[in-house]
Amino acid sequence: MKIALPLLNKSYCFLSVTFFVALSLLSSCKKSDIEGVTVVKGEAKIKLINASQASSSIDFYLNDLKINPSALAFGEVSDYIKIESGTKTTKVSQNVTILDVESAFNYIPTLSYTSFFVEDKTGKGKVLTFEDNLGAVETGKARIRFINLSPNFTNAINVNLAGAVLLVNSLPFKETSAYFAIEPNTNITISVLGAGGAKIAQGSEFEAGKIYTIWLSGTSNANLSINKITYN
Repeated sequence: MKIALPLLNKSYCFLSVTFFVALSLLSSCKKSDIEGVTVVKGEAKIKLINASQASSSIDFYLNDLKINPSALAFGEVSDYIKIESGTKTTKVSQNVTILDVESAFNYIPTLSYTSFFVEDKTGKGKVLTFEDNLGAVETGKARIRFINLSPNFTNAINVNLAGAVLLVNSLPFKETSAYFAIEPNTNITISVLGAGGAKIAQGSEFEAGKIYTIWLSGTSNANLSINKITYN
């Protein structure tokens, strides 16, 4: 007796063949084929500053790779440098000698950072890295932050706007303030707590739509210096 077999639909046959071919290809794929795929990592940007008055010119390293094109003397600022994102070991060299300032920092893709080399009163160095806010600035305002980078002040720093409006209270060494939106052409008074005297950053130096970092240096209370970085 003959048994009638059902006819298979052509599209079903095609799908079945395709499925088994795909399985064959996957099963034959070698581990080395997967490992050979290039994984594209993100990029971050970093700006470098030598903020140590006691240092000679320095170079910055990430994972043992020098990233600044030329050595930076005190007060010098690099352009933004593109780097691969991820956790990196930071080092600094001075006169070809690697200093004992090694630390790790995780750079997030698409973000921008500013790194400062500083030294304390004993000469021990450190790299301080801060995330930059480069987003749109509030209409008609300037965006500004303050960083205390002098180990020689006898106390923390206060920052006031005109009219004795307190903007930053007791900013210690190696610390940054938040960002503030200020009116352009507004004078900013910076002083060491309890030390008397002050330095004034003239309002004419700040433009609407611009982004700034003010970092403070000085060998004593009496010679506090105002250093400005403009980002855009």
